[in-house]
Amino acid sequence: MAMDDNESCGSRAMEPSSPKQNRLHRQKLEVFNQVLTRLQDLNLEEVKLPGFEDHLWLHFNRLPVRYASDVNVERAEDVLMHKRLLDQAEDPANRPVFDVRLVQVQPMYNGVSTNTVDVNSSVKDEIPSIHPPPTFGSSPNLQALEIHDNKAHVNHGESDINSTSRSTRPMHEITFSTVDKPKTLTQLTNIISEIGLNIEEAHVFSTTDGFSLDVFVVDGWPYEETELLKSEVQKEIMRSKEQTPCIQLAIHEQGQTSESGSESVKIPNDGSDDWEIDIRLLKFENKVASGSFGDLYKGTYCSQEVAIKVLKPEHLNMDMVKEFSQEVFIMRKIRHKHVVQFIGACTRPPNLCIVTEFMSRGSIYTFLHKQRGAFKLPTLLKVAVDVSKGMSYLHQNNIIHRDLKTANLLMDEHGVVKVGDFGVARVQVQTGVMTAETGTYRWMAPEVIEHKPYDHKADVFSFGVVLWELLTGEIPYAYLTPLQAAIGVVQQGLRPTIPKDTHPKLAELLEKCWQQDPTQRPDFSEILDILQHLTREVGGDGEDKQKDKSIGSFFSALRKGHH
Repeated sequence: MAMDDNESCGSRAMEPSSPKQNRLHRQKLEVFNQVLTRLQDLNLEEVKLPGFEDHLWLHFNRLPVRYASDVNVERAEDVLMHKRLLDQAEDPANRPVFDVRLVQVQPMYNGVSTNTVDVNSSVKDEIPSIHPPPTFGSSPNLQALEIHDNKAHVNHGESDINSTSRSTRPMHEITFSTVDKPKTLTQLTNIISEIGLNIEEAHVFSTTDGFSLDVFVVDGWPYEETELLKSEVQKEIMRSKEQTPCIQLAIHEQGQTSESGSESVKIPNDGSDDWEIDIRLLKFENKVASGSFGDLYKGTYCSQEVAIKVLKPEHLNMDMVKEFSQEVFIMRKIRHKHVVQFIGACTRPPNLCIVTEFMSRGSIYTFLHKQRGAFKLPTLLKVAVDVSKGMSYLHQNNIIHRDLKTANLLMDEHGVVKVGDFGVARVQVQTGVMTAETGTYRWMAPEVIEHKPYDHKADVFSFGVVLWELLTGEIPYAYLTPLQAAIGVVQQGLRPTIPKDTHPKLAELLEKCWQQDPTQRPDFSEILDILQHLTREVGGDGEDKQKDKSIGSFFSALRKGHH
């Protein structure tokens, strides 16, 4: 057999270094052997090619272990299809490549899918399958969530997702492969949505060499044949490519000249302010955070302590430049105590950065989930009031944040919480509604997930999830993948479970904020009134005396640490 620099048949026998790795390696190898045996039994021409076994092993090895644990070995030919799509995606002209096939999703029987081997054969005989099952029909996906995840409850606890059952019905499975980059999943789900399909299940995999394999089980297509659906998917892919603008880095703002000869990212400007910062005046100190496409530094600008968000030039793409431009456009107009203060920006590539006031106590997300902090009710209400004041100001100025979550809520040295990160914020258009998905799935409003028109009430829904997060200290829908959570929110009315000991008025506010119908959600001015009344009721005045000792000690440690 042919040998490969990265992997070979011989390396399959090598023992991983830890017991866990050993177990996962054996699991992957077992599934690989089952799939290989089944493909050999099918006597396919592709299987007879020299080096096929090695190439199949490479396919398994470039995907995460959960691919092997989830895949239905009885659908071994689907593994070949996945391999072909990933191979085709290496040609940029093909991307994204896709395949469509008809599948049949079986109903649940006593908590078990009739697609699985655990169901009595007589039961299966009563529900005959005309079409093959989904590739990942037996995996712990959304279907499994409906059956045995007793953490998932619909609002009020009146209806449990566990009681949901499905009738046998044909659906379609659409598999995409392309380069794995920011917003890929958003673009693919948008293609599906624009055709009018509903995502029932989703399985998302990233390869070790930078490609994605995304498998969606969808319904809403009225015909069992697949060719017409393939044609519609291809049309929508072409339409999305035509609507994608080019990156325009070599455009000056109107009336601006460049002494250095390098040109600026085009930022909308009305000539009323001056926010361009000379990069030479910035002094970088320690790195506070780092991501795939940017770094956050603590530094100084004209002796003022600042935060500097720097985009990595080697990873610049259209989406990043567009968000950078929009963030500068939004932030330079904002002046409010509870919104992170914009200082200026460097817009001349390759030095693209946004400079804001430095929030010494970091994000609420870090406190809750990385430091395992907790809020007592008076402090929780103070944080919620601060956020509501900032969001009320934004909405009064027709700005929709679109990514409200605890990671974007920052606290200064005085304990004041401010709304930050306006990378996906937008000025509300004249019609009062907007379209296109943005934000983060776990906090996202259902109308945004579904690519329906939306307005400022989408931020109210996200605030409801934030409020629940402050209350519980837990990550929303932690037992689900982000996409599974999004599907549950839209199609099953999934909401986080409100603890039984929650103050009744706070529980009522949560339920109002995450109503499925946006018109039933309150405005932030109303939310602010409710929170302030509740603050007075629990005996707090919203000032420093409400701060928990646990929070004070945590932030004291932060000041001594990497901040």
